Amino acid sequence: MKFFSQSPAEQIASVMRRVYDRGLTTATGGNISVLDGNGDIWITPKGYDKGSLTPEDIVCVHPDGSFTGKHEPSSEIFFHRATYRARPDFRAVVHAHPVFCIAFSLTRTLPRVDLLPDTARCSNMRFSKYAMMGSPELGENMYAEFSKGADVVFLENHGVCVGGENLLEAYQRFETIEFAAKLDLLSRKLGNLRAVSAQQLARWRTKQAPAYQPLAGHTASEQEQSIRTEMVQKLRRGCEHALLFGASGVCSARVDAHSFLITPEGMDNALLEEDDLVLVRGDSAEAGKQPANESELHASIYTQHAEIRAVFSAAPANVAAFASAKERFETSTVPESYYMLRAVPTRTMEDFLGDPAANAACFSEKTPVVLFENSRLVTTGASLFTALDRLEVAEATAASILVAREAGKVIFLSEEEIQALKTTFHLE
Repeated sequence: MKFFSQSPAEQIASVMRRVYDRGLTTATGGNISVLDGNGDIWITPKGYDKGSLTPEDIVCVHPDGSFTGKHEPSSEIFFHRATYRARPDFRAVVHAHPVFCIAFSLTRTLPRVDLLPDTARCSNMRFSKYAMMGSPELGENMYAEFSKGADVVFLENHGVCVGGENLLEAYQRFETIEFAAKLDLLSRKLGNLRAVSAQQLARWRTKQAPAYQPLAGHTASEQEQSIRTEMVQKLRRGCEHALLFGASGVCSARVDAHSFLITPEGMDNALLEEDDLVLVRGDSAEAGKQPANESELHASIYTQHAEIRAVFSAAPANVAAFASAKERFETSTVPESYYMLRAVPTRTMEDFLGDPAANAACFSEKTPVVLFENSRLVTTGASLFTALDRLEVAEATAASILVAREAGKVIFLSEEEIQALKTTFHLE
């Protein structure tokens, strides 16, 4: 992953383009900055199209207020400076107006972040009083809240601002708080929600992959290299469609009877390159790489099911709403949904954190997908395409149910209609 070898201007341009392409800001909305070791603040330009930024468009603002660049700096330079004053540990700030965070900004309430372990990282939130955009007063209001230790500050009628020790951390925090806001509002449609307990969160945060022996001297075969290429392509596609996120979700693919490739722990899914993926063979993994903490589950699935060649583990927002509620995720909405997903069993979060072999035993050709409460939807397939397709179909199915509730009573396929599907397509 080359992100940290890039200049501040390159990092800002790529992250802002990512924010814009994900629909998390408008063409002229939002701003991003990086504080470098010289005390200079690199920041997006004022009133410039966020969908076409290049590194040459980024402005360098010096400590004395002068700036270098072909544009003026963002008018929000005041609150970026104030945020860095309030939080000396921050080296990057992201501000934008994503739809679901704006909903909370307008109602001046804070979203729930206790429905998934992923969103709990944004628990340190505060609200900043309204002030005119671009004004020194807004900067002082932001300073007041960040100086109290907040990582995320909602601005009254103005969006959200987050910081981080580097730009990638700040972006992932920004992406996560928007996901949390969306999940909160979607979950309310179901009601009877189940929060992640302190004990569950502690177990989640301490769960680690086994200590693999270093697999030294490994040279990728042509087949393995092809799988690496496809995995990176599918991961980026999954992130583009909000099926996975930079800091959340795992993908793996079988290479042969004894080995598989898996995403690394702690790296951004959307920025992964082919060499970042980790080959796991038995109790060994590529030297110098850390497989995802879920690697034991993926290994158990491949060991028990020769027909499975790819696994995705993720929590897209609409599916996560069902994972957070006590209502069953029903897949008999349209024929394609049932055909692709079958009946999806639900297991507890304790199961997910527990015995990988027992979880792997839940899968079969008749049960390719399993939902784990407050954690993950795990999809499997005979190819990376099928496993990703099932993840996408699951998210679309969950979304259609939540939307349909606004139109009236949801009517699922009958038992007779489901049986006809099973007979026609040999699903039994």
